Amino acid sequence: MKKGSDWRKWNFHVHTKDTNKNDQFNSPTLDDFFYAFFKGAVANQIAAIGVTDYFSIEMYLKAAEYKNTIEHKVNENNEKIFDENEIDFIRSIFLFPNVELRMMPSTDKGKLINIHCLFNPEYVTDLDNDFFGHLQNQIGFKMNRHGITTYGKSLDPLINDVKKQYQKGIDNFALDVKSIVELSENKRFRDNTLFVVSNSSNDGASGLQQHYNLFENEPGSLDGVRMTIYSISDAIFSNNPKDVKYFLGKRLEGTKEYTDKVYRKEISDLIGRIRSLKACITGCDAHTEADLFKRFTWIKADPSFEGLRQICYEPEQRVKIQNEEPDFKEGKLLIESVRFISPNKIFSEEPIMLNSNLNVIIGGKSSGKSILLYSIAKTLTVDSSLLQNDDGSYRYNLNEVESDFDFEITTKGKFSQKMNRPEGENSIMPEIKYIPQSYLVKLAEPELNKKGRPLNKLVRALITEDSESNELYELFLAKVKQNDKARNSQIDNFFEISKRIATLEEELRMKSNKEVLETNIISNTEKVEELSKSTGLSTEQIQEYKNIQQESEIVNERLQKFRDDLSAATAFSSEIVQILKNIKQKRDTLIDNLQLSEIKEHVRSTYDILDTILDHAILFDASIEVQTRADGRRVFRNDNKFKEIVQLINTKKGELNESIKPYLKDTEAKNIIEQLNESIASDKKALGDIVNLTKRIADQKRQLAESRTEIFRIYDDSFSEYGRIVEGLKPRTAELQKDGLLIEGKPKFNFPKLAISLEQISDGRTASHKNYSILREKKATDELDYSIVLHEVMQIFDDILSEKYVLKNKIPVSDAVKYVLTDHFFDYWEIRYKDDKLGHMSTGKASFVILMLIIGLSKSKAPILIDQPEDNLDNRSITADLVYYLRNKKMERQIIVVTHNANIVVNADAENVIVANQKGQNNESSSSVYKFDYINGAMENSFERISKETDLLKSMGIRQHIADIVEGGREAFIMREQKYRFR
Repeated sequence: MKKGSDWRKWNFHVHTKDTNKNDQFNSPTLDDFFYAFFKGAVANQIAAIGVTDYFSIEMYLKAAEYKNTIEHKVNENNEKIFDENEIDFIRSIFLFPNVELRMMPSTDKGKLINIHCLFNPEYVTDLDNDFFGHLQNQIGFKMNRHGITTYGKSLDPLINDVKKQYQKGIDNFALDVKSIVELSENKRFRDNTLFVVSNSSNDGASGLQQHYNLFENEPGSLDGVRMTIYSISDAIFSNNPKDVKYFLGKRLEGTKEYTDKVYRKEISDLIGRIRSLKACITGCDAHTEADLFKRFTWIKADPSFEGLRQICYEPEQRVKIQNEEPDFKEGKLLIESVRFISPNKIFSEEPIMLNSNLNVIIGGKSSGKSILLYSIAKTLTVDSSLLQNDDGSYRYNLNEVESDFDFEITTKGKFSQKMNRPEGENSIMPEIKYIPQSYLVKLAEPELNKKGRPLNKLVRALITEDSESNELYELFLAKVKQNDKARNSQIDNFFEISKRIATLEEELRMKSNKEVLETNIISNTEKVEELSKSTGLSTEQIQEYKNIQQESEIVNERLQKFRDDLSAATAFSSEIVQILKNIKQKRDTLIDNLQLSEIKEHVRSTYDILDTILDHAILFDASIEVQTRADGRRVFRNDNKFKEIVQLINTKKGELNESIKPYLKDTEAKNIIEQLNESIASDKKALGDIVNLTKRIADQKRQLAESRTEIFRIYDDSFSEYGRIVEGLKPRTAELQKDGLLIEGKPKFNFPKLAISLEQISDGRTASHKNYSILREKKATDELDYSIVLHEVMQIFDDILSEKYVLKNKIPVSDAVKYVLTDHFFDYWEIRYKDDKLGHMSTGKASFVILMLIIGLSKSKAPILIDQPEDNLDNRSITADLVYYLRNKKMERQIIVVTHNANIVVNADAENVIVANQKGQNNESSSSVYKFDYINGAMENSFERISKETDLLKSMGIRQHIADIVEGGREAFIMREQKYRFR
């Protein structure tokens, strides 16, 4: 079935048994030879063969006769010598005559130049008059397609045998360049013939001048002759890679000086010298059975003479000399055929074959072009939003067209899927991209470009489409989200510290005056000393008493610190146990999700310490648990360090109380001293509380400052993450520079979003939010000066705290600060094409650039479906940009395009053209039984309209449909045929 222009093996130069020169074939009979000949063609899958002979097509005619009767070939037992598959393949082989000529002047090796005439088989009957009749005037023999019929002036008077004369003549016959030029001036002959000249230094045009270097344009006496030979030639017989580059105008490809400008000049200069770019082709030039089909050329065309002519128009993209089939694409990512399932004959149910490269769908208005593309998309795509209109309805309600409608797709990998597949069945090609009509235009609208969001989101999604970039971006998102949590947590911490400071400062305000306390302590201490003296204590005893008093104060101070430490440790222990449990849970989840056993074991062993720490924390928490006894005293439930320390403190306190008793014998003085000591102890405690509170306030203020610093450090880090991610994704965007597309990633700041969020919480009467430049009228895509943003965010932060920035009533300050410090950064992707910024382009040009982005950034090699990409593009942009882009990208992935533009069909060199028709839609009648009908094939499928054929689609060739349906189709063919040729 036809898939358009497919890659096939062509062998342009194959001699046969009984060739007129250098016949080394060993087959006993010609039938034996042709058996080996066609067996070899089947084994090597040769689709087209140029049967070659010198000054004759006799062997071509015999090969064609053998092929035409292939199904009747039997052995002595009357058994077929070819099986059915071989017969089918041989029938499909395109045989064409290749007449090898010798041409003067000779090369520096003393050899005549080989030039070949490849003929259209349909032109064979005209060769006697148009070709062989011309040759006999040059060589002195009467000739026709079978060779020499009679001889004229003898080459050697001693030789009277015609056959021997002919054999001798083959070695000596030589045409001059003038006679070849005269042949080429016959239009009918030229339309049915390709000239192919050898380019070897031995018997080719490159050997015309001694020491001639094809890649230098030095003058020479034979240079003009050589250029004439190249000029009249349509292709070159050579498999030399240097020749291939030279004749395609790519002589300097791969060198430092090779640029697009240099390439264009190379092409222009080459066309000026030899009239056109030339394809290099090769064949096996077999003269023995062993050499049959050892060399071949890949040609992308129908196996026909019109297909062969395509190498003149597309000498690079349609010709490859290599072993492997060109343009390899994975079978699971190629749609091989599609078909409508239409029981009511609304749609043709014949499978529509698709080419692996560029498929275009053409047709008149409402002919079913877009329905076909939409059906492919709906069968495979997982993004249903692209199948819908703005109101959520589907673009085409196919069940309204036909109630039992369905559609089936088969991939080259032989997987099939229907549109109405069972729920839960995944797409066999989920990566397929569908670009419906007007989708690009909507993305390219200037007002959307200014906002930047929809397009920027699309670009980002395309950049991160490959797994490596996506992983990098996901890590980036995880980091900034983590920063969001850390920043908000730190803001909460900041305000908790602020509250603690306020509480401590209020507590400090409730304390006595520090100077009063200090004075009172001194006064009471002196009174105690005086009372101690009055009790009759000696000076030494009074000093001992004072020492015991000081020790008691130290013990009391230790006891107070113990209580404070126990309270803090208890609170911390409870909190840390919960935190460690959460971390352990996250670790266990991570380990469960890890896939490689080596990594799982490494992570587990690394973080085993968490279990130990958690066990210790739980034990510690349990050890400091306190219980209340029956007498109301609170004691530790278990033995622990805290219990040990407090017991030591209490023991010491008891000892000191006993030690002081002997110094207080006077009961009255004792009571007064005890009261004064209690007062001193109380004042000292109060004084200690003041010192402690002051220190704690200072510590909290230091923590507050550190918290503020940490908040803005996190804010800084988030901004830096955006810089790091655009730098990290740079290699992905760099891939498009070869297409003239520059994508530059930049961190941006969403000024409007911050302004809107703050305006909603700000007091409108004071309008304090208008005092900051970042809250005034700015666009999200404006240039970002981070230092200004950071400075003003800090200023707003401080002004909110100082109430200089006035908030609405009941708006918590902490919430307001979180609004201010919200991460409003984003990664912005600025797009330029040929020095023109996307936001400043016309809608049509911007649409094309977006198409480039979608195709160019996509790492998937799944097919891409595009409905009328030329919308809103001027014709120059279509021919200069879109066509060029599609020509290149179709080599990387299968493309299916609906279009009404002839340049996309013809000059993008579409390999497969699908013609759609709706019966009765135009003035043309058709006998097809279907309302919507389709036919497909290659552009080289060409035949004029058959008046007796009543089925419209079958009545003419694909080329004629293009010219008939697509506006400017004929002109596009002319442009294509002249593109690489002298005008």
